[in-house]
Amino acid sequence: MIYLIVHLVREIKCCGHFYLRWMYSVERYMKILKGYTKNLYRLEAYIVERYTLEEAIEFCSEYIQKAKPVGLLESRHDDRVGGKGSRGLHVITPSVEDLLQDHLYVLNNSNEVLPYILKHEALVKQNNPKMSKNWVLKKHNKTFCDWFKDTTFADENALETLRKLADGPKKML
Repeated sequence: MIYLIVHLVREIKCCGHFYLRWMYSVERYMKILKGYTKNLYRLEAYIVERYTLEEAIEFCSEYIQKAKPVGLLESRHDDRVGGKGSRGLHVITPSVEDLLQDHLYVLNNSNEVLPYILKHEALVKQNNPKMSKNWVLKKHNKTFCDWFKDTTFADENALETLRKLADGPKKML
């Protein structure tokens, strides 16, 4: 992928910005035109016929305000926006369950926390020997965050590791 950056810089210097020669929009439109064909015998005739029909309907629909255009897609945002711009701040407030699940995900994917995960899983399995693996995993997921918080505040080595993590990767080296 490093070579891609080198070639892109050279192409921009030679040909200008990529959006001026970008073919994606043309390819998408060609897919729409190919969808107009019904018979392989007269491809161009079907494309021209459907294209002119669509243009005529679109032209007439501009003059008839209450009519819905046939064959034209409507925006799914029209009802919500109501003619106003859709820019602005959209604040999403996650639920407590989502935050706990995200926190557990981050902890499960940290190498520094792996010994604590194994220790907690063994502890849950030891306290509930007759339960299935699935039940032990669910119990582990429900109780790990609180157990990890209590364990790390009691352990000095863990506090030092957490301080290093909080300082960032520069101080870890």
